Amino acid sequence: MRLRHDSEGLSGRKLKRLLHQLCERAQEDVLRMSIHEESATHQLRLRVKKMMALLRLANPGIEKHTLQAMRQHLRAVKNACAGNREYVVQSKLIDKLTRRFHLAPKHRPQLHGQPLKAPPASDLHHQLYAVGRLIDSTCIQSLSEEQILEEHARCYRKGRQLMKQACETKDKRTLHRWRHRVKDLYFQTLVLSHLRGAERRIRRARRLGQILGRDQDLSNLAAEPAFTVRRSPWLHVINEHRDHLRESYLALGHKLFAPPSTRFSSKILHCD
Repeated sequence: MRLRHDSEGLSGRKLKRLLHQLCERAQEDVLRMSIHEESATHQLRLRVKKMMALLRLANPGIEKHTLQAMRQHLRAVKNACAGNREYVVQSKLIDKLTRRFHLAPKHRPQLHGQPLKAPPASDLHHQLYAVGRLIDSTCIQSLSEEQILEEHARCYRKGRQLMKQACETKDKRTLHRWRHRVKDLYFQTLVLSHLRGAERRIRRARRLGQILGRDQDLSNLAAEPAFTVRRSPWLHVINEHRDHLRESYLALGHKLFAPPSTRFSSKILHCD
C-alpha cells in the first residue's frame, strides 16, 4: 500500500479558494433575494451548508476560536433565512399529505402565523463579509491532501456511528445529528469526486439526506398545535408515513455506510 498522489486531488490551496468562492456566491444570493426571494434564499442556505461541511475538512488549518467564530456567522445567516423556509415547506407538505391520503378538506388544519419578511440584506452581507475575512486569516492553504482526507474519513466515521444509534432509537435529536453528518459527507464528496466510489456515495448521500429531511419536516409538523386536535386523523397519517420513511433511510444508510470506518479510511488514503 502507498499514499495516494492524485493530480486531481483537493489541496489546501484549492480548498481555501473554494471557500472564498462559496462566500462570494452567497453574497450574490443575498443581492438576488429582493427579486427572487424563494430561490435565492434556497441557494443561500445550500451554500452556507456546503461551507460548513468544507470547514470540517479544513479543521487542522483553522485555530479553534476562529473556527467557532466562522460557524457562528454562518449559523446566523442560515437561521435568519429559516423562518420562511419552514412555513413554505410545512404548507406544501400539508397539501401533499392531503392528496396522498385522500383527506377531506375539512380535516386540513391551518398553520398559525404568516410568512415572515426577508431578513435585512445588510445583516446578511455583514455576516458573510466577516466569514470572508476569517477565511483570509487561516492557514488552510498549508494543508496537505492527506490531512484533508483524514478529516473526510472522520466525518464518515461519525456518520456511521450515528447510523448505528439511529437503528436503535427514533430520537429526534439523533436523527437530526445524523442528517447533518450525511449532508456533510455529501457536500465533501462533491469536491472529492476523484476518490474511488465517490459517484455512488454522492448519489446515496444525497438521497439519504432528502429522506431524513422529509422525516424531520414531518416530525416538526406533528408538533404543531393544529395537528394534535382530538380525533384528528393527521397524527396517524404522519406517523404511518414516517414508519415508511424509516424503513427507507435505514436501508439506504446501511448501503452508504457499509464499509467499516477503518476500511473506508484506508481506501481513500491509500492505493494499491
